[in-house]
Amino acid sequence: MTTESDPTAPPEKGRIRLLSDALVDQIAAGEVVERPASVVKELVENSLDAEARRIRVEVRDGGAALIAVTDDGVGMTPAELPMALQRHATSKLRSAADLMRIASFGFRGEALPAIASVSRFRIVSRARGHDTGYEIRCDAGRVVSERAAGAPEGTRIEVADLFAAVPARRKFLKRAGTEWGHIADWLARLALVRPDIHVELQRDDRDATVWPTCRSLAERVAMILPDDDAAALVEIEYDTPEARIHAFVSSPERTRPNGQGLYLYVNGRPVRDRLLRHALTEAYRDLLPRGRFPVAVLLLEVPPDSVDVNVHPAKWEVRFADPQAIHRAIRRAVREAMSRRAWLGGVRGAAPPSDVGDGAAAPPGMRAGAQRAATYGASGRVASTSAPGTDDWIFAGRSPAIDRVAESAGHELQARAEASPSGRAFDEGALGPPSETTRPVPAFGSLRLLGQLRASYLLAESDRGLIVVDQHAAHERILYEGLRQRWLEQGVARQGLLVPQAVSLSADAVAALEEGASLVERLGFEVEAFGEGTVLVRAIPAELTGRDVGELVGELAAALGEVERGDDASEGVVRWLPGLDRLFATMACHAARRFGDRLPEAEQAAILSGLDTIPWAPTCPHGRPVAILLDHADLEQRFRRR
Repeated sequence: MTTESDPTAPPEKGRIRLLSDALVDQIAAGEVVERPASVVKELVENSLDAEARRIRVEVRDGGAALIAVTDDGVGMTPAELPMALQRHATSKLRSAADLMRIASFGFRGEALPAIASVSRFRIVSRARGHDTGYEIRCDAGRVVSERAAGAPEGTRIEVADLFAAVPARRKFLKRAGTEWGHIADWLARLALVRPDIHVELQRDDRDATVWPTCRSLAERVAMILPDDDAAALVEIEYDTPEARIHAFVSSPERTRPNGQGLYLYVNGRPVRDRLLRHALTEAYRDLLPRGRFPVAVLLLEVPPDSVDVNVHPAKWEVRFADPQAIHRAIRRAVREAMSRRAWLGGVRGAAPPSDVGDGAAAPPGMRAGAQRAATYGASGRVASTSAPGTDDWIFAGRSPAIDRVAESAGHELQARAEASPSGRAFDEGALGPPSETTRPVPAFGSLRLLGQLRASYLLAESDRGLIVVDQHAAHERILYEGLRQRWLEQGVARQGLLVPQAVSLSADAVAALEEGASLVERLGFEVEAFGEGTVLVRAIPAELTGRDVGELVGELAAALGEVERGDDASEGVVRWLPGLDRLFATMACHAARRFGDRLPEAEQAAILSGLDTIPWAPTCPHGRPVAILLDHADLEQRFRRR
């Protein structure tokens, strides 16, 4: 039988006690050290905060055996180095006010002691202007030696046998290749946004990947991203009172099956922010097929006091003071870039959707081999773009044989200042690209119509070559723009049914129709509740006369069920528009001429002429290309005429 004084007795539940320093450090390690990539992140960010210009990272066995980070930063004196291993010691904060304007990568002062508590740890540093350095070695958080040591200016940190003293954590590490992939991916993302830093990354005994300093962000983007991704990018610069946006975004034909191609930064910090991701994908909503994502490098600069970077232990997430303004700025910047481009999908310049490099095990910059990154130099350049309005993506035309960085960013888009509200109760920019677009041809209706191919494509001749139009995508786009514009101006014209039709729906669907009654009416429907789980339909949009009424009302209810309700009517309408926009796209898709419909020549010509009556967009609302160009040069090359 044990007593309260027995030291071997188990602790009583509910009793408050102080944790040991070792356990506190290991808890902190659990917050900031998820895997070897987390260690690399913390150490490299410390190097950047120390004003390093050259950083070398060495990794063995995926980081489980060794992680070593060497930099040429300001270094630490013998008096400062021991403090760096104490909890809550930092050079980056001096007062509570500094918490609201953080401009450094790290500041918590927990990373080094936390990492040291779960590894064999060595740090050696020599401060700038000092003759000698100083070294400290730790084992599972316990200092085992301190001494003066010879070292170059800067700091080197070695982390060996990560989690060796915490077997429960070590067993959750993945295989070495997977952990290496996470390290390489994160470091590439950081190097991407810092062209002024020379970065080296070595895995085991293989040749190191080298990303040398370069003169511009465009050069670094071309250096790190795969060729096909870089060739599909256009540069954006956009300023609002709340933020400054510098981005590289892909053309609609270059997509990924997931968001791995989105590189997001806030004040130079790589983040995985849902707001930024959503703003980007919303900008592409009617340009890409459902389930596809663009490639984008987005740099957002905001005042430090307007963003909270301390909402996540590893600082992957941020919180903005005005998230709606940030979301709106990103969406408008990208949509303006898409709309101002004289875009026509070309066979030569277009790249098909690619799944290459979507996993963490194949990070950017690693896919072309370690030697490729080292071949980029300041004197490299990219082949110039071709005729205006065809291949104006800034890296398009880069020869794989030359494989060098652009000397300049090429054509830069000058974004317009954000316009003041026009008095409408909704944000037109949320619906689709602006109407001031540059058309790829003077007029589709003036082209010489050659006929229909496989009852699916319209063939027309232009000065530049053969234009192939997807009849369903083109007709769908025309109907979509018509529905949208009529709703914006006066609401959709309706057609009354001779006999009202009862439609059975779920309780949620009926509730959605009742709550959105005013919008249902503006969309051209007249619907009223009719008993439990049933509505009575008296009118439908005139454009959709002849369609299945039950199916249309079911789609309407489903779309309304997705939108967010707001307390203020006008603000609510703004938030509802994405859901309504999808509804317009669905309605247009069902009403459009189908793939495989044989059309009389007059109807073929009407579709081409219809493209001239709407704001030009390169795709249908669901992201399929409307038209492609087989230019004369391609045809002559295929027939060996040149």
